[in-house]
Amino acid sequence: MSDIHAIELWKRLVDALNDLDAAGQSVSFGDRLGPETDWRTAPYAYDATRPDSPRAAWDRKRHRWTVEYR
Repeated sequence: MSDIHAIELWKRLVDALNDLDAAGQSVSFGDRLGPETDWRTAPYAYDATRPDSPRAAWDRKRHRWTVEYR
């Protein structure tokens, strides 16, 4: 992947975070740790004001970001 492509991907991530903020989502970040992550940290992004909202989480088994519903 070229640096220019990586920069564009980061810009798209920033746009998505700004869109979530504009939609009233209070985006926060955290790390999970427990048996579901084999006791290794796994990052996630969530709405801190809505505990029942979906969140984006790193799936250690699939090695990709996924959307989880709680």
